[in-house]
Amino acid sequence: MSAPATAGAARLDPLQLPLRGSRLIEASAGTGKTWTIAALYLRLVLGHGGEAGFGRPLAPPDILVMTFTRAATRELTDRIRARLAEAARVLRGEAAPRPDDTYLAALCGAYAPGPAREQAAWRLASAAEAMDDAAVQTIDAWCQRMLREHAFDSGSLFDEALDADEDTLRGQAARDYWRQQVYPLAPELLERVLAVWPDVAALTEDLRALERLEPADGAGAGGIADCLDEADARFAQALAGLKAGWAERAEALAAWVDEEIAARKAEWDVPKLRTAPKWLRQIAAWAGADGAEPLVLTDTATERLCPDGLQALRQPGAPPCTVPPGFAAIGALLAAQQALPTPATALRAHAQARTTARLAELKRQAGSFGFHDMLLRLDRALAGPRGAALRARILAQHPVALIDEFQDTSPLQYRIFERLYRPEADDPASALLLIGDPKQAIYAFRGADIYCYLAARRATRGRHAMLGTNHRSTQALVEVVNHWFARAEARPGAGAFGFRALPDDGAVPEADPLPFVPVAAQGRPERLVTQDGELAPMTLAHALQPAGAPLQRARLAAHCAEQIVAWLNDPAAGFARAGAPLQRLRPADIAVLVRSHTEAQAMQRALRQRGLASVYLSDRDSVFRRPEARDLFWWLQAVAEPRNARRLRAAFATATLDLPLAELERLAHDDAALEARSAQLQALHALWRAQGVLPMLRQTLHELGLPARWLREAGGERRLTNFLHLAELLQTASSTLVGEQALLRWLADRLRQDGGTEEQVVRLESDADLLQIVTIHKSKGLEYPVVCLPFACAVRPTRRQQRNPVLALSDATGERAVHLAPESRHWEQAERERLREDLRLFYVALTRARHALWLGFGAIAEGKSGTANTHRSAAGSLLAGSRPRRPEEWLAALQDLAAGQPGIRLEALAEDAPVRTPFAARGEAGPLLPSPGYAAQFDRQWGIASFSQLVRGLPAAGADLPLLPTQRTQPADDELPLAQPAARGVPLPSGAAGCTAELFPEP
Repeated sequence: MSAPATAGAARLDPLQLPLRGSRLIEASAGTGKTWTIAALYLRLVLGHGGEAGFGRPLAPPDILVMTFTRAATRELTDRIRARLAEAARVLRGEAAPRPDDTYLAALCGAYAPGPAREQAAWRLASAAEAMDDAAVQTIDAWCQRMLREHAFDSGSLFDEALDADEDTLRGQAARDYWRQQVYPLAPELLERVLAVWPDVAALTEDLRALERLEPADGAGAGGIADCLDEADARFAQALAGLKAGWAERAEALAAWVDEEIAARKAEWDVPKLRTAPKWLRQIAAWAGADGAEPLVLTDTATERLCPDGLQALRQPGAPPCTVPPGFAAIGALLAAQQALPTPATALRAHAQARTTARLAELKRQAGSFGFHDMLLRLDRALAGPRGAALRARILAQHPVALIDEFQDTSPLQYRIFERLYRPEADDPASALLLIGDPKQAIYAFRGADIYCYLAARRATRGRHAMLGTNHRSTQALVEVVNHWFARAEARPGAGAFGFRALPDDGAVPEADPLPFVPVAAQGRPERLVTQDGELAPMTLAHALQPAGAPLQRARLAAHCAEQIVAWLNDPAAGFARAGAPLQRLRPADIAVLVRSHTEAQAMQRALRQRGLASVYLSDRDSVFRRPEARDLFWWLQAVAEPRNARRLRAAFATATLDLPLAELERLAHDDAALEARSAQLQALHALWRAQGVLPMLRQTLHELGLPARWLREAGGERRLTNFLHLAELLQTASSTLVGEQALLRWLADRLRQDGGTEEQVVRLESDADLLQIVTIHKSKGLEYPVVCLPFACAVRPTRRQQRNPVLALSDATGERAVHLAPESRHWEQAERERLREDLRLFYVALTRARHALWLGFGAIAEGKSGTANTHRSAAGSLLAGSRPRRPEEWLAALQDLAAGQPGIRLEALAEDAPVRTPFAARGEAGPLLPSPGYAAQFDRQWGIASFSQLVRGLPAAGADLPLLPTQRTQPADDELPLAQPAARGVPLPSGAAGCTAELFPEP
């Protein structure tokens, strides 16, 4: 099966791709993106390609390879180094290229044996040795390096430090604003402010949502009172413009309704129509009033005072009626009023501008900056008066840039690349290779914007290439995934990924900037088999009767867990390969992909009920959001105040310490027991003060026997890992804080925060052979033999925020705007963007598997109506479009999908919970070996001393000591023995003289 190319995109040939100017390379999932980057890197090092090459050989520091995580930079560096070394060996004749490595064979053939090939091998070997100096970095690390190395051109300071966590300073800026601006307000103004932010915590939360908003000019001028006065004046002026003419217009409409009731009563539902004149005269009274109060109509009034609402009040069989156009204008009036900038919006913009300035001031005082600051500074420096010089220096330093995972670029990051490499100009003096897959753009919550990729696609029009062969999955599985998306692409509508322009939708300037193009498959040598034969590439288990989310979630998790246990208990389930014994399927071969912690908990619960252990991986789950963090806070409070009985009892009652109820009762009534525990806390408090919080917490584990108790229970490894992780974070934080209370305040701040830095992400609790439950975001870049997606139809619709809404949306050209008072059209666009990203998440989930997929297709009831929202999910939309359907219609759609692809097997799930089949462990672990005896001897006569202790009691240096010369060539000054009496030396212990003579022999 071949991969048809998209318009303007040719299949990439790594030996022929031009390495100058700007190029866009689309690398679908599993098509060898990292291999391609390493292949292009080899050509750049060699200067290979003639006119298609860069023109000269490059060293690793010249080639900027940029990706978005530190783990990816390490992997890329290792892969490139290994590829360089392998190619050097092949060109030297020390090894032959692998039979399937046609690229390396062709590259070797491009250099004739002799000096040319020897020089090429030398370049490759030298580059492999120099990879420690290679410019393979994350964009944040690269920006930091550019600002430091080009400090004069960028205007950066030398003595600033990177602060990865700005929440403490941001909270301080919010409190400063609250104290300076809100405290002095008069009661009537204070009431208006509190309607926007009830307290400083609400202000801090709102500012966190607005942190990427660029303050408008003059947004922070004056105080809150001035801001509200100006906003009220603007609102009143705009509202007066809307009122113009509506007093007469509404009276005329009310008169028309009165006439219809009087003259044609039989044609109308009169009881309902009689309320319309009252509402219309309410509009007329509002328009005639002098105040600045907005027009407020009930939902019923809004629904009926429109042409469709009035037509619905016509009696059956009544003749057609022409409704005056003024009724249609009422809806437009309400929409225009909603779009007016309210005083609350101006107040939020004022707070954001003031706190942004205050945060910058606090950073200057602390000599620190954040990740976003680095990007912003480099962007401003490139646009500033020294921008041309800075750009020239950076291009001289990195004439070639390969941007990996380009679909995850933010608007600010892309603007930096644009300023430096100017992709639209296609300058042959530099090279910009953008490598990514827009179908895997799933990190909008981190600021990534797929419209940046689409803008780069337009800028590089005519210079596109694609990787079209999947090297990860079996051919049958690739064909199943192609079938899912190709059907949606061929169906009339918005296309597989929702970007096709419709006749009434000018959302994008191209017909379809993100089409789905099927890929070919190289296939795999092994097959996944069971006792029933080869496992189907996709099993679609469906439960189509709508049910509430908790019930449907539990049902799908139970069926998924039962299927997993059935596979693992099957002695014939495993990987068969010609000429090799069957390799049984292991728990670690299976991954369950989820969207949320709630889904993960449901799966872990279902697996535990069957005796199957699992681990949960998420890149958004902070360890401070785990129960152990809250319990540890109570424990630290008790240790910090060991004589406080209330804190002591609260700490020992936490679920993490898990003391028996009888012990807790003794602490409540037995003073002796309470005193014993208090003494224990006092000892721990002394240890905390003497050695730090980490030794104290490790001593806590030992004294209370917590690891042994935890590991006997389900989830004990998770609990112990979280505890140790928190202990390390507390120890790191304590190095910059003074005292126990400062550390407690730091921990309390972290508990209140919603997210965390990379260091705070929950760690893997075990490396054992365990089944993995992984969020789809975390699974990107990974692959598993078997993937289960039990909640494929789960939907997270866009919720219209009533308090302090904020939406960041991009228009057709990729320009991003932040809306503090979103209109209905903005919320509708946000819902479209939500579905588009869900479709891309679904694509990522399906392409993680090598051999088999198990999908749970369950209808989830929404609201009190019980209507299923399956059509709003990615799986449902991809299957049959965005129209609601009945269960029998969904079944027909699934059957139609399976009929067109033999690799899809349908399975109807029973409404009752499945039988809980226990997991059959494959052999018990052997007994532990006896601990070996320790017979080594070591010197115990040692101690720790300072230089002051060593020289104490010695006479002070006098004038009789000769001055050392200021310069002497050989030997060094500090190696010359001083000609002084022996009494002035430090007495050496017995046996040290021989050691000294051996280390410092006389010349």
